[in-house]
Amino acid sequence: MKVEHTPCYILHRRDYRESSLILEILSREHGRVNLIAKGAKRNKKQQGISYNLYQEYLMSWVSKSELGTLIDVELASIMTSMSPKQMMTGFYINEIILRLLHKHESHPELFDSYNKTIRELTDNNSDPVLIRYFEKILLQSLGYGVIFDQDLNTGNAIVAEDNYYYKLDFGPTSNEQDGRAGVPVSGRTLIGLNNENLTDIKNKNEAKVLLRSLLNQYLGDKPLASRTLYQEYIKNKQPA
Repeated sequence: MKVEHTPCYILHRRDYRESSLILEILSREHGRVNLIAKGAKRNKKQQGISYNLYQEYLMSWVSKSELGTLIDVELASIMTSMSPKQMMTGFYINEIILRLLHKHESHPELFDSYNKTIRELTDNNSDPVLIRYFEKILLQSLGYGVIFDQDLNTGNAIVAEDNYYYKLDFGPTSNEQDGRAGVPVSGRTLIGLNNENLTDIKNKNEAKVLLRSLLNQYLGDKPLASRTLYQEYIKNKQPA
C-alpha cells in the first residue's frame, strides 16, 4: 500500500539504530500507524523537519507489514511552541490515544478533534474543558457507546434542572436504584458536554469526574505516565 501526503501528527518517536526513527503517528485517513523514518537524523533532503510532537505534517509512506516506511514528509503548517503545562496536556492526549486506539482504523472525526485541541494549546488556551471535549470524542470514536443526551431509563431527553446517575456500563438515568455503579451528574453538565458548551466551574468539574470514570474502564490498572508527570510538575511549582 502507498499513501501520499496525508495529514499526520507524531504521537511518539524513538531512536532506531544510528540514524533512523520509529514514529507512531495519528493520520486523518489511516488512523494510528507505525513508520520507520530511515536516515531521519542525517537526511539533508529533509532539512527543517525535526519530527516534533504537536506539529502537523503531510506524510507519504509505503507499507507491506505493520511497520511502514516513510518516503516523504513536509510541514503542513508552522506551529508555535507550547508551554511546559500545555505540553504535558498534549502528552496526556497522546498517551490515551496510544493506549486505546487500535492501529489502522480511520477516525477522521478524532483526528479533527485532536488537530483543534493542539491548535488551542499552542494558542495558549489552558482551559481544561478542551480536554473534556477531546475525551468525549475519543470515547465516541472508539464505539464505546457513551450517551449524554437521553435518560436511558425513561427514553426522555436530558433536562438541565434534573440530576442523574451515569451508569458506566449503560448511560445516564434518573433511576439510582437499578444496581449499576453510577456517577452523580447534573443534567446541565450532560447537556453542556454533549453540545460542547460547558462554562460553569461546577459543570466542568462534574464532566472531569464522569469522563475520567468512563476512561478508567478501558485504560485498565496501569497508571498513566502523563498523570504522574503532571503531579510532579505541580509539586515542583509549589513554593519551598
